Amino acid sequence: MNTEKICRVQALRVLAALLLVVLVLTGCAGGLGVTGPEAASDDMGTTQNTGRAVATLLAKVETQEAQAHWERAAALLERALRIEPRNAQLWHRLAKIRLQQGRYGMAESLAQKSNTLARDDEVLKRRNAELIEVARRAVAAG
Repeated sequence: MNTEKICRVQALRVLAALLLVVLVLTGCAGGLGVTGPEAASDDMGTTQNTGRAVATLLAKVETQEAQAHWERAAALLERALRIEPRNAQLWHRLAKIRLQQGRYGMAESLAQKSNTLARDDEVLKRRNAELIEVARRAVAAG
């Protein structure tokens, strides 16, 4: 094999390795976790199972909120967000819990995250704006 051919083979190997790294990193970034009507899923069973899992977690969140177990409710919402990271309603729920806990900066950040995912849900955006305002007033008063 001549030197030119060896260099080409080595270059192709490097390119293949770089492509593999990019694909792995893209998968780790969570871009594949889109759910809801905008998701194009060929496996409806997986989508239904995901929805059921989040619904089950939300039922548990409500129980924990009713008992004022804020940290447990937050942990359950964080689990739901690992399943549906683009769910603006879940981010808002977590923001409300953090507000309840007096974690005003975090509550504001979470509400802003909810806003970035809310698309054209004006009601949710308004609720996020109200939550942000309450959090800012609490910080100013504190």
